Amino acid sequence: MSKILLIGSGGRESAIAFKLRQSSKLTSLHVFPGNGGFPDNEILAANSFDLKDKSSVQSFIQKNEYDLVVVGPEDPLVDGIGDWLAEIGIPVFGPSAYCAQIEGSKEFAKALMIEAGVPTAKYASFTDYDSSLAYVRKEGAPIVVKADGLAAGKGVTVCTELSQAEQALKEIFLDHKFGKSGSRVVIEEFMDGQEASIFAISDGETYFTLPAAQDHKRAYDGDLGPNTGGMGAYCPAPIASEEVLQKVNTRVFQPMFEAFRKKGHPYKGLLYAGLMIDSKGEPKVVEFNCRFGDPETQCVLPMLEGDLLEIFMASAKGTLKGVKTGLRSGASTVVVLAAEGYPDSYAKNIPLNLPKSENKDLVVFHAGTSKKDGNLVSTGGRILGISSYGNDLKDSVDKAYAYLNSFQISKTFFRKDIAKKAL
Repeated sequence: MSKILLIGSGGRESAIAFKLRQSSKLTSLHVFPGNGGFPDNEILAANSFDLKDKSSVQSFIQKNEYDLVVVGPEDPLVDGIGDWLAEIGIPVFGPSAYCAQIEGSKEFAKALMIEAGVPTAKYASFTDYDSSLAYVRKEGAPIVVKADGLAAGKGVTVCTELSQAEQALKEIFLDHKFGKSGSRVVIEEFMDGQEASIFAISDGETYFTLPAAQDHKRAYDGDLGPNTGGMGAYCPAPIASEEVLQKVNTRVFQPMFEAFRKKGHPYKGLLYAGLMIDSKGEPKVVEFNCRFGDPETQCVLPMLEGDLLEIFMASAKGTLKGVKTGLRSGASTVVVLAAEGYPDSYAKNIPLNLPKSENKDLVVFHAGTSKKDGNLVSTGGRILGISSYGNDLKDSVDKAYAYLNSFQISKTFFRKDIAKKAL
């Protein structure tokens, strides 16, 4: 039986917790820092430990005798929480600091991809404004500008016009919009096609992939408006056919995991491949992340058959080979309810009076919420993820929107066309 600590506070962690609670091996689940959707008895006190402080993390986790720590977000992984816990013999679901550079540094990721022969966009990297500006002027638009380090998903600008690239470089180098994360910039050729997200869970030797999801990054219907952390997703994504999935395994995941082993740092945990799939079904890597994607996790995990706690523990201990996993037939969708103004400055403390759903195939995952005097209010730009499972994609989409259309919360919005391109 297992006592689990889950690190994180978003919709991704809500979905992970939902699945962990279904495990017969779970004794107790604690979450830090959590959100308004978690039961009070699962949430640890805000001053329990300091996530940025190695000794604080180690002493709290040792004292409380956790059997496994599951790390949701990227920041603690890049900071080295995986290594801190390995030092004290606590199993952790998540990669080491070395492996987490796959997300922590776009330069590191591109160099490793090139070395491993993984298909990706042509790129160049720069540490100063003038040479990067000269490069984008020489290459022209469309072009993609990326701050090298972690920027909470906001450091990438897809520039259809040269002026956008010039503005992005000014914000990174002259305005220091991303602080240290903007000390280097990676500039890539623009890739055409449809995006797909595929997650692989690895124990350092073996791995398996979860079904492909397609995220919707733009704020408004018709893929209009600013880029966001994601306004909804569906799974499985038809763009990732069996043939495409085979190519992703042989050209992307196998060579990347092999490259990490060769470096003496086997990759344990989840590796997320953000892919661009062109009209000929050829996949190229847009980016890698060292953790589950959000909101995709909220539609991918409902498709998984198997004990998630057992899977996480086997990944941490290197015993994934013997673990039984399967996938449900049908499809899953998640639609994000966001605060007015998101992803820029947005309304907060919106009272959330949610109707109970009688539909067993529908789950409301909490992201930016908290409890204020016992009442649920919004705290973030993305407030809730309405996740639904159905016999097919249309069925799952209809269930999510039927729930969303059954109530109204002022100062919020959601996209009305999630999964439309696949229906």
